[in-house]
Amino acid sequence: MQQSDASGPRSPELYSFPAGLNYTWEEDRKFILRGWSLVFSILATLMVLSVVDGRMAYVQGSYTGYMGIWTDCRKHKCASLGQVTVLIHMSMGLMILALTLCLILLSSMGLSFRPVFRRLTKIDLVFSFLSFSIGFLIVLSLTLFVVNCETLQPRPRVSYLVTTYLCWGSGALMLWAGEPSQVDLAAELPEKHVQTAVRHRPNHTVDFPSSSTP
Repeated sequence: MQQSDASGPRSPELYSFPAGLNYTWEEDRKFILRGWSLVFSILATLMVLSVVDGRMAYVQGSYTGYMGIWTDCRKHKCASLGQVTVLIHMSMGLMILALTLCLILLSSMGLSFRPVFRRLTKIDLVFSFLSFSIGFLIVLSLTLFVVNCETLQPRPRVSYLVTTYLCWGSGALMLWAGEPSQVDLAAELPEKHVQTAVRHRPNHTVDFPSSSTP
């Protein structure tokens, strides 16, 4: 009576996971990372909306009053500069562009969780690019505003309000919101190389002799 050896080496296909489980894990990972990006983007948008208040800095000296990108002089005492400088115009334009892109990014990320858009493979790269662009625009807009305040002549005493720091935080948070998408793309590359190598690997079968017992 012959009996096959059960302790012998088995074929690697017995240990391979089904393709459906691997695909489900990739989809879940994408949705989790995209969800974190959406949360960071929402927080950054709420923080940058504080710029609508208009009061970003208080100036004491020859120009006493509040300064900002959109300052309502009917409600607050504005610093009488006599004219609006080019830096303020540039800062205002960059901030408007950043707010517009924020609305586009949030609406697009919200719709990306629907089953219709699951086939889009490069959508995370687009979200990452938009997040980095918005963060860069916010930081550049605030930099121009600070340069405008620090180059006033005669130089007054400038006190930056909480709104300014919230905008700085929103720029940093929007830059951070693009990182999960980059992590997802970086994780996909090794998996694609492994799948390609397994697909093109030749299948060699080895027949092991069966042990016979008397």
